[in-house]
Amino acid sequence: MLAVTVLVFYLYSRPWIRMEYVSLILLTALLLLFYVFPYDGSGGSITEVDVLRAFGHPALVAICSLMILGRGLTVTGAMEPLVRVLTRMWGLSPQLGMLVTLVVAGLASAFINDTPVLVLMLPMLLSLAERTGRSASRMLMPVNFAILTGGLLTTIGTSTNLLVLSIAMDLGMAPMGLFAFTPLAAVAFGVALPYLWLVAPRLLPESASSAPIQNREFEARVDLGAATPAAATPGETQRRGRLAGRSLADLERELARPVPVAGVLRGGRTIKATADLELRAGDSVLLRDTPAGLHQVATTLGVDLYDPTGAGRFIEHDVRQADMHFVEVVVSAQSDLVGRTLRDARFAERYHLVVVGLNHGTQGVVPRLTEIADQPLAASDILLVQGPTDRVAELSRVPGLLVLDARLMLPRSKLAPLALTIMACVVIAAAAKWLPIHVAAFLGVLAMLFTGCVRLEGVSQALSLEVILLVASSVALGQALLGTGAAAWVASGVTWAIDAAPPALQVATFIGFAAVLTNFVSNAAAAAVGTPIAMATAQSLGLPVEPFVLAVLFGANLSFATPMAYQTNLLVMNAAGYRFSDFVKVGVPLVLILLTTFSVLLTRRYGL
Repeated sequence: MLAVTVLVFYLYSRPWIRMEYVSLILLTALLLLFYVFPYDGSGGSITEVDVLRAFGHPALVAICSLMILGRGLTVTGAMEPLVRVLTRMWGLSPQLGMLVTLVVAGLASAFINDTPVLVLMLPMLLSLAERTGRSASRMLMPVNFAILTGGLLTTIGTSTNLLVLSIAMDLGMAPMGLFAFTPLAAVAFGVALPYLWLVAPRLLPESASSAPIQNREFEARVDLGAATPAAATPGETQRRGRLAGRSLADLERELARPVPVAGVLRGGRTIKATADLELRAGDSVLLRDTPAGLHQVATTLGVDLYDPTGAGRFIEHDVRQADMHFVEVVVSAQSDLVGRTLRDARFAERYHLVVVGLNHGTQGVVPRLTEIADQPLAASDILLVQGPTDRVAELSRVPGLLVLDARLMLPRSKLAPLALTIMACVVIAAAAKWLPIHVAAFLGVLAMLFTGCVRLEGVSQALSLEVILLVASSVALGQALLGTGAAAWVASGVTWAIDAAPPALQVATFIGFAAVLTNFVSNAAAAAVGTPIAMATAQSLGLPVEPFVLAVLFGANLSFATPMAYQTNLLVMNAAGYRFSDFVKVGVPLVLILLTTFSVLLTRRYGL
């Protein structure tokens, strides 16, 4: 078992193999090992059937259910009002806004998975960095670390918390409530907050890129219309002619930024876009901007990025719906659109959606005199599509088309209060110990499904195969280490090494052990191996097991020192252009601060 564990740790730390494959290798090794050599010892028997029971473990049920509940909060827009409040706080004072953002991010991650919280805040932070002139590199990492630290506030804050406590309960520890260690984690969060607010930003480079992850620019076109079509409504006529007679400088003042004009088509030729150029009826304005920028142009200037009398007639009756939005769609090599134009493929008629922007993949944005609907498409072209949520959802099921960013499909909804209510009921039921967390969360998922907050087809998007395999294999590994006596054997050596050490140092040893594993292997592996050894060591020392289990729990969440320690680290690394050394420079001091804080707190809390 120890040989298998060492091999798995090595593979988890290798960049050339995916974690899902390592988890599958671990499960296969355990299945074969206990099928060929069934274990029957003083601690009980272990067979391949016991290994497979990990897939029905309460920890895995709870983690999967909480991921689906988190998706329900995301898709209904339940968190958007909070994001708007933070935006207003930044408008009052960037320094105050940063402090409030750190606090809110930490509190939100106590009940919602860390990744959705960061994904919701990332566009806001990048936009604020651009508007306030601050470096995004000095904002993203501190906020990310606040989210990770806030996940320690409750037993459902991270999947690692649930995994550690579930393994410990399997080994005989009494169950812990939802807020069992919240006071300890709150004090630690308060200690880390000044560092994240005042010190960490100064340790990060100013020069790191602040470009958003989604910074693709699209070619779009606004036709001013030479004459008003007979079928046009008064509203369409007003929108189509709103730019005629105005200069680009006038539009720039209204937009409060440079107008992203790539050129103006007039009489079959392209005119250079200058500030004093006055637009005329019959002109076509070529735009080049990101989806967010194009949306701002359309809403601020009150124009359509499509012809309301052409393909746009298929969505014209939906323009007042709250769920109208943009979404990016990649044309793959298997799509029947390759080599054809949107007009020939009758895209608008087939899907009742309009394409308002086009990016030619590797060629980027190349302004052309022809309309987007008349440009032949190639594999890797990216379409910027406008339409309501239900129709875009149908588009995601079309073979050969890949919807890049599902978040653009998820506007605010009237179901947001209901989703918040369901999540609150789950938290209350678990906190009051009316129901175990895996039962309460599963019932919450059913409520989300029956009320429409989450659709059945959205469940698979909420679940992560990597997390499922990682948790299941880690549960099986932890049980095997304990059942075969491997954990007790290692614990005897640890007991000999730390027996004479002060209690605070004994606890710190396990926090440090789990912290090293979580930063270089995985937090699930740290939980699977650290928890049985910690409990066996505590029993050998004649001390309560709770502080040692919590030491592993807290240490396994200190994923600050390396970018590969947690997936949100990789997200901010890509968004802000961080280097490995930036995580070491900022993350290692935070690990040491929290390691010291938790060691003292656990020692005093349990009277060691």
